Amino acid sequence: MNESVHKTEHVEDQISDPASISDKLTGEDSGKEEKDAEAEPEWNWFDIPFRQPIYSCDTGPRFPQELFERICEFLWDEPVQLAVSCTRICPAWYHAARRLLPLPEWKITCRTREALQDHAHTLISRRNAPYRKRFKSLWIYDNASKPFAHVWPMFIPGSMLPELWSVHLVNLDWSTKMPHDSFFIHLSSYTSVLNLQMYHCRFRSLPDLRRVINALPNLMSLELYKVTLQHPLRPGLVPDYIALRARSHKLESVDLYGSNPRQEYPDVSSDYQGPTAQALLHMVAANSSTVTRLTLDLRFFASLSALWHYLAHFRRLASFEAWYQFASSPSMITFEETIPAHTEDTPIHSWSKFTLTEVPDRSALQLLQLLVTPKSCSELEEFQIHLTDRPSATLVSCTSRVLHTSGHRLSGLMWRCSADLDLEVTPSLAGNTSLQRLDIRLQDVAPSPQKIHSALTAVLSDIVSVDLQHVYIRFTLACLEVLPQDHGRTPAVLDPAESISAFHAILSREIFNGLPLRTADKGVWVVFDVGDIHGNLAVVATIKAYMITLFTPWLDRGIVELRFNWMDSVETITCAPTSKYAQW
Repeated sequence: MNESVHKTEHVEDQISDPASISDKLTGEDSGKEEKDAEAEPEWNWFDIPFRQPIYSCDTGPRFPQELFERICEFLWDEPVQLAVSCTRICPAWYHAARRLLPLPEWKITCRTREALQDHAHTLISRRNAPYRKRFKSLWIYDNASKPFAHVWPMFIPGSMLPELWSVHLVNLDWSTKMPHDSFFIHLSSYTSVLNLQMYHCRFRSLPDLRRVINALPNLMSLELYKVTLQHPLRPGLVPDYIALRARSHKLESVDLYGSNPRQEYPDVSSDYQGPTAQALLHMVAANSSTVTRLTLDLRFFASLSALWHYLAHFRRLASFEAWYQFASSPSMITFEETIPAHTEDTPIHSWSKFTLTEVPDRSALQLLQLLVTPKSCSELEEFQIHLTDRPSATLVSCTSRVLHTSGHRLSGLMWRCSADLDLEVTPSLAGNTSLQRLDIRLQDVAPSPQKIHSALTAVLSDIVSVDLQHVYIRFTLACLEVLPQDHGRTPAVLDPAESISAFHAILSREIFNGLPLRTADKGVWVVFDVGDIHGNLAVVATIKAYMITLFTPWLDRGIVELRFNWMDSVETITCAPTSKYAQW
């Protein structure tokens, strides 16, 4: 809603009494409200030009546009009426009503108690019943000076948001006082919520955190970002696993992160040292019998051995994602002694998805040991590696072996790294005959047409899959100031015509006959982040012209888009300026 309209003065006295809200929103008349409500409006906006209203006769008074806007302002809490009635009178009324309607988003965001009251006031109206079904996610940003998160389920019970599936809680501090029991009773009414995310939240103890999680009866996905405990478990204390298990027994996906990393602070904050990390990992491990997807911050672990021991508890685990790097702090615990060990041999997971995000080369090499056996790769369908540095020859070789072992099962690959294109920086795809999606992102690339040409040749000539539907190749060009002095600032001598013809022959292979026409999620994208070199127009113009010449066969077929991202604009090229096979 338009923030220029002061809405809080319209909130009725009943909104300030959570008990009265509950009675009004959860009564037996809710079915009647849905039945009596108007048909659900379409929340799609069209480009309708503004025009003054046309009157049927000239004898009556003509209303100024300001009056239309004022009338609509009185309907600030009736979005259905604004969308269904006011927008359909004429273009003048449409623009007056459209100014007050919320953006076509699917989430509710509350940063203050007043905003929470406004949303509650709007949702309580029987005329707005169709509006309630619009929302899929709810964001609660608690306010340290005027906290309100402890009452939001009483103001907006789950029955008012029947299609809501995700709740996001930000900046909660319940380290000294937890909400009243009625909070958890009302929170349990959110039966449609499958995903809970907490960011920068602090609780008094692990049972308090667990109580919030268990209040959502159908929770399937849990994400914790820098969630800390005032009184974590004492070192060496083994908790009751039954008590830590999610009540719904439906929890399938868990994401656990520490603080956001900074270059000068590579380890997690002191809040995560020892007992706190131990407590959170205990809680996650307690649900190992149902969890099939797990994302972990590697800084919780002192070594690969500690991680391997932890993963052994998750017998159904099929999808794993690791972030950052193993802890360098000697105070981090290893978990071999703190989590009860299984008597069976450590299982070898058959991964369906394996992702390494923002990991250095060294950590990536260690983590690939989780994929050393044919069994671990036999079901691999999605494989993603995002490095923070240049890949070593050893890592490229190991990754190539993993890809070869996964063979025809692999359908998606994402590879992102810093690149020195004088070296081999991309793994081999020669064994992946069923690849459907390929995403290659190379950073710090020297703005040289020849080096970019070489990188493209290495990737495209290696593809053997006839099922390929989507290719995304992105080059982030290095700033000229950081390049060697002998690189030169003028366009380099270009490859001869034979090199261009050889590249056209690669694009014309039968293996690429099945590439679809370019749509939103299909076809080929080759993207260049120009960034800081945009001032050297000669270099950029040279690269652009050269890429058009290289991709002329695919530009003619309409399957590729060349995109140049400048500092403040985007330039796209979808067709060759001349006939196909134009010579450079």
